[in-house]
Amino acid sequence: METLDGMYTERNGKGYLTARAHIISDPAELDREYAFEMKGERLNPNFLWISGRYAQGEQPNRNGQFWTTGDLKGGEYSIRYTPLNVMHEWDKPVGVFVETKLVHREAADGESELLPEIQALSALWAHNYPHIADAARAAHGKGKLWYSMECVGEAKQCLTCSKTFEWSADKYCEHLEGSVQAPRRLINPVFQGGALIFPPTQPGWADADIEEVARATHEYADRSMPHADRAYASLRHLMEQVATQK
Repeated sequence: METLDGMYTERNGKGYLTARAHIISDPAELDREYAFEMKGERLNPNFLWISGRYAQGEQPNRNGQFWTTGDLKGGEYSIRYTPLNVMHEWDKPVGVFVETKLVHREAADGESELLPEIQALSALWAHNYPHIADAARAAHGKGKLWYSMECVGEAKQCLTCSKTFEWSADKYCEHLEGSVQAPRRLINPVFQGGALIFPPTQPGWADADIEEVARATHEYADRSMPHADRAYASLRHLMEQVATQK
């Protein structure tokens, strides 16, 4: 069965959800579970339309993060109309999230009850940023296009000892302090936008898997770090390469 192929990291008091994204040109190309009740809708051809899985609830992901159905229902509203950027360059938006859908789908084990999941659709302003759109298409063709979503929350609850802490508490329980993968509930999330993540033209990214993408997401989350600037410079180099191949 298909799994939620993604990772979650935390940086600077915020959470980052990273999962695969898919380019579409017509609402009919969306899988049935991705349908946003867009029957009869037309997509502006000046934009690059990207859909992806945002967050799944009622079951801890591979990093131990957990949302209740209520958490996802309460946070879904915050996704729409938030900015889309590249590599977590939050002050350089290249598009916007325009639609979300809370659906229920079968768990990976095929035995659990249907799990709640938020899916999102974004529009990249391809007419304003043609090289970024071309680079995104190239990454998508290689299966290396990712969404990385930013969120904050009201509190975190340890699922081992059931203790609850403020989101940016100075100290947590021994379980949360001891492992970044300790099971935890992220209570009342507020999503603040998302980034497109795709590989810079560096040899180490030739066969990047989700763990490597997650590490990069962790690094890009801090814009003051020098390697975030290098990553964006590599992206610019990739876009220039795509442009020269036309």
